[in-house]
Amino acid sequence: MAGILIHDGRRTGHLGWCEKAIADGVADGVFISAFSTPRVGTPRNPSAERLADTIRATGGEVVFDVETHARVLPTSNRVDFYDTWELWGPAGVGLDTPTRRLQHIERVFRRQESIGAPHLAPTLALDSPDSDAATHALAAAELASGMSENSWQSLVATKTFLRSGYRLDEYVGQLAALGSPTWVITVANEVVLGQAPDVGDTEAFAGLLRSIHSLSERSRVIVAKSDFVGLLGVAAGADTVGGGWDRSMRTYDPNAFHVASDDGIRIPASYVTQSGLLAVLRRDTAEAIERLDSALASAIRGGAMPPSDRAEREHHLRTIREVVLAMNQSESRGDRVEVLRNLYATADNYFVDLLARVPAFVKNSDKVAWHDQQQAILREYASAEGLWV
Repeated sequence: MAGILIHDGRRTGHLGWCEKAIADGVADGVFISAFSTPRVGTPRNPSAERLADTIRATGGEVVFDVETHARVLPTSNRVDFYDTWELWGPAGVGLDTPTRRLQHIERVFRRQESIGAPHLAPTLALDSPDSDAATHALAAAELASGMSENSWQSLVATKTFLRSGYRLDEYVGQLAALGSPTWVITVANEVVLGQAPDVGDTEAFAGLLRSIHSLSERSRVIVAKSDFVGLLGVAAGADTVGGGWDRSMRTYDPNAFHVASDDGIRIPASYVTQSGLLAVLRRDTAEAIERLDSALASAIRGGAMPPSDRAEREHHLRTIREVVLAMNQSESRGDRVEVLRNLYATADNYFVDLLARVPAFVKNSDKVAWHDQQQAILREYASAEGLWV
């Protein structure tokens, strides 16, 4: 089911927001996380079974990612919901021995079956194709494939891993040989500092696109926790992105799995998605553009100003979904690249205009993060494939 899947979250109302977005045709399903949704419901958090049944009744797709790669992070301690799933056997936590791999995968598959989700094999975050973790992750993938022939597979890669050139390509080739029907790919960040995407490493993200290209030759590819950045993956052959309204839904943020001593209730800042910029900017910036020229502001936003954060959530999802579907209309990567390239060209014109007219609100750093760096990634990948003409 191509389009956009909403990542899991703990905010009260999450299920209702997802249900409405799917019913309204602005999203196509959800990711459930063992860290965000409990096996047994609480007064504020419905059970995974209820969430899955509700989403499927609305016509949405359900993917249950237990996020083993996050559980083994040394900083992960937000395990109150995670532990209710009882995903580890007597051998302990880890994928570093055959027994641990077998016990864990058996439990993961059973839990996925219990809510009617496809088998999605667990994995580790990889920083080198030559590392022990890469060896263990490949062994887990092979075991999962043997246990469930049509099991989906996961690849969670750091930017260091994605920069490893021919060694990356060789490793991805081994993964492709498994013949999995679907790959879920996530870029793992070491730290996330702001709302703007961290995509300055052109070589790493070109490696990501090259890997998506390779895997999508035989399989469906979903680019998880990617949001607007995931559009690059769709240009390379993916058919679905994972996104949402909170930072931890739009990118892989290690802090999402960590409880800090100063954690408390925080009111998130208000943002507005700017369709013509392929960007998400603060609401005060959107208001400044509106004061400048209301007709221009409407064109850049892609519609009326969202009057509330709830309206913004749907506006954001709709914006991304429309671009994904536009690219998915063609199986030709050249056509997909051309669609995204044209959108970047339009965004560039808008950014240049706004930088000149409202420099107190729209900064060059916004253009760099949301446009320049992402266009450079697309050009690097497409040029290497002979698609940038």
